[in-house]
Amino acid sequence: MRKSRRWTALALVMALAAAAFGFASPAFAADAAKVPQVRKTLQMNEGSTVTATFSYTITPKALSTGNGSEQTYTDGPAATVEDITLSDATSTANNTGTGAIKFGGATDASNFTHAGVYAWTIKENQSVTNGPSNGEFQFDGQTYTLIATVVPKDGGGFQFGAVVVAKGDVATTTNDDKVSGDTIPFDQNKYTENTNDQPDNPNPDNPDNPDNPNHPNTNLVVTKTVTGAQGDKSKQFAFTVTFTAPSVLPAGKTAADVLNAINPVVKGGATITDAGTVAAGATSRTITFTAADAQGVTFANLLVGTKYEISEASVDGYTQSYAAVANGNNVTTQQGVLVGEKTNTGTMTNKYQDITPTGLIVNNLPFVLMGAVAVAGMVLYGTAKRKLER
Repeated sequence: MRKSRRWTALALVMALAAAAFGFASPAFAADAAKVPQVRKTLQMNEGSTVTATFSYTITPKALSTGNGSEQTYTDGPAATVEDITLSDATSTANNTGTGAIKFGGATDASNFTHAGVYAWTIKENQSVTNGPSNGEFQFDGQTYTLIATVVPKDGGGFQFGAVVVAKGDVATTTNDDKVSGDTIPFDQNKYTENTNDQPDNPNPDNPDNPDNPNHPNTNLVVTKTVTGAQGDKSKQFAFTVTFTAPSVLPAGKTAADVLNAINPVVKGGATITDAGTVAAGATSRTITFTAADAQGVTFANLLVGTKYEISEASVDGYTQSYAAVANGNNVTTQQGVLVGEKTNTGTMTNKYQDITPTGLIVNNLPFVLMGAVAVAGMVLYGTAKRKLER
């Protein structure tokens, strides 16, 4: 009788497996199937660096197996998904991590107490821990359903016979939209941040201490410098700056929204000549201004990852040069300059080619002529005297 019940249970598992996966899973699998890991990928713009911990919720789910009123089991050991911590993640490095799915603390089926088909839904929690105080996260809203058969293994105990991950919060074990590979992807996460939106306050999170060196002003500050002893420090020079929006945008924002949020603030007498507000669909914005020596413009509230190109109208007698700090790094290019989460400055220097006067000065010409006449007279007198002496 005991042997009869045992084979009846195995037959039930095989029937459930066939319903769930479209084939009959053997009662004793030669190799145990592996449960996929959860994979996290964070999308972000160049110039941002993030450290944050992401967490997940896994919940047992009773699915229809297609065999009458039969449903998947929900009495398996407590299931968990390991937290995923991304440390110093950038747009190109450290922005992907994985977390194991465990059942009673084990990644295999050793803690299950009976064979059968089991199912769980997996979701990403919509918050982070140990994350930055500024910036904005957008979380992956995808739900996955993990379906697994548990079968006896040689020597006793249980192992996973087959594992399938369906996309969505499904109702049955038969699904066409499945995840391939050995990871469950949560790849639609995004992180965005802006430079300061208060040009005169380097640390918006701590207004009482705007000079805190741990929170430098990250806005783009462009300054004009005139050199040369004869350089005109009151002369206004004409600038053109074109900003291009990055690819990762805040939730609900377009590139045009991000560009129009840039706030140009003049300093020292500079003048904005065209603010360059853009229409929907735009991916770049051009702002023009004039500035003399020691004047300039602070561009506040830029989305980190924005790049800019800067030029200045040429002026006779002056040689231009541009030196910038882009996200804390020194650069001399004027195209594709990055605005990052660190220091962003630019200085346009105009060196005047000083003029050194040469030749005669016209105002002294009468005195020169008088001297020449005197010399000529002395020469003639000497010549005449010598003739008389002969």
